[in-house]
Amino acid sequence: MSIQKIADAVKMGRKTAAEVVEQALSACAADSCNAVTDLLADRARHRAAELDAAGAPWGSLAGVPFVVKNIFDVEGVVTRAGSAATDGDAPAKRDAFAIRALEAAGAILVATTNMDEFAYGFSGENAHDGDTVNPRGVDVAASGLSAGGSSSGSAALVASGAVPLALGTDTNGSARVPAALSGAVGLKPTYGRVSRQGVYPFAPSLDHVGLFTANVTDAKLAFDALDQFDDADPIAASGAIEKTRAPRYARLGGWFEGPLHEDVASAVQDACAILGAKAELTFDLAEEARAASFILTTAEGGRTHLRRLSRCPERYGALVRHRLTAGAMVPAAWTLQAQRLRRMASDQLAELHTSADILIAPATPCPAFPLGVADWEVDGVTLPIRLGIGMFTQALTLTGVPIIVLSRLGAASGLPVGVQLIAAPHAEANLFGAALQLEEAGFRVAPITEVFADV
Repeated sequence: MSIQKIADAVKMGRKTAAEVVEQALSACAADSCNAVTDLLADRARHRAAELDAAGAPWGSLAGVPFVVKNIFDVEGVVTRAGSAATDGDAPAKRDAFAIRALEAAGAILVATTNMDEFAYGFSGENAHDGDTVNPRGVDVAASGLSAGGSSSGSAALVASGAVPLALGTDTNGSARVPAALSGAVGLKPTYGRVSRQGVYPFAPSLDHVGLFTANVTDAKLAFDALDQFDDADPIAASGAIEKTRAPRYARLGGWFEGPLHEDVASAVQDACAILGAKAELTFDLAEEARAASFILTTAEGGRTHLRRLSRCPERYGALVRHRLTAGAMVPAAWTLQAQRLRRMASDQLAELHTSADILIAPATPCPAFPLGVADWEVDGVTLPIRLGIGMFTQALTLTGVPIIVLSRLGAASGLPVGVQLIAAPHAEANLFGAALQLEEAGFRVAPITEVFADV
C-alpha cells in the first residue's frame, strides 16, 4: 500500500479517484477494529468526482484517501473529540487547516476515527464510542489488544490497510505510541511546523499534529503537503534545516534503558547497529521532563475543560473526568516550575544533538497489551500500563523536537514494536533519511490487507 502508487495510478489514468475512494469506503465500512466514528461517503464521492472531472494538473496526493482523528474540524460535522460532552456542539463551519492542505494536494477525506476521550490517554479506550482494537490483536485476548492512543483509530486503519494515510495528534506520544503498537510509521513534526488550526485543543503548549502512513516515503510525501506556514496558529513555525552531512547517531541511555520487553530491546539494539550508532548519550533530565509534562498536560487540559466540566461532569468518561478536574486546580507555581524545567530539558537535548544528529530510543516499553488492564508486567517490573506505555515518548514531548517511529514484528511476541528516531528542531530531513535506512533493513510492518493492491 503506497500513497505514491495510488497517486501515480490516478495521474496516469489506470484508476479513477472515484474507484480508489470506493475501495477505501468499503474497507472502512468493514472495519473490525472499531476505528471509524463517521464514514464521510457523500463528501468523499463528491470530491472524487470533482477531481476526476478536473483532471490534470494533479497534486502530489492525487486521489489518495485519508482519515482524521475526530479531534479535527470537518465542515458540517460536530468535532466530538471522542466525548459525549461535545454532543450538543454546533457542527464545524470549516475544515481544519491540515485537512485543507492535504485536499489541496489532491487527497480525499473518507472518515473520522476513534480516539481516547479528549486525547487524554495512551490506550485507545473510550467510554462513549467503545475501545479501538489493535488490528493485530483482534483475537489475541477476550477484549482484544490496545492499538495505542490517543490517535488509536487513525493508526489502526493504516495498520489494517484500510487507508494509506491518517492524521492524528501527539501531545505526549499520541501518534508515536499507536504507531509502535499497531505497526505503522508515525511522525510527530517539530512543534508548530504543522498548523493546529481547527484541532480541538488539549494542552496547547504541547499539542502537535501527527500523521500515520505505511512507509517512510509516504510519510515524507504527506509531511511535505502539510508543511505550510499558517498565521492562524499562534505557534506556527517554519524553516527547514536540510541535510548538510552524513548524520551522526547515538543511543539514548539512562531513562530509556528500561524496563524493556525483549522484542523492544532487540529492536533498539538492531536499529543502532544498522545506523552505526556506537555512542550512548544520557538525557539526564528525562524523568523530570516527563513529570513536568504531566503537570502541564493536566493543568492546561483542566483549564480548557473547567467550564464544561462544571456544567456537565456526568458526560465525561471516568478515565478522564477526575484527572481534568484535578488539573484545573494545579497551582500556578507548579506550572511555572514545569515551564522552567522545559527550558532546561530543551537546552540539554540541544546539547546532545551537537554530538549526534539522530538519537535512538524505544517508543514503548512493550508490545500491545490487553484492553482493560490497569497493570502489566514488563521485564519483571509492574507498570501502570495506561500511563507507563508512554514513558519514553512523554519524556521527550517538552522539547518539541521532530520524532519518527518505525516498527517491526517482534520475534517473541509476533507483535509490532517501535523505535523513536529523534532529530533537532526542523531537521525532519535527517529523520526521513535515517528512517529510510531502517525501513530498507527490515523495520517495516506490512498492512494486514492489500486493499489497494490493484493500483
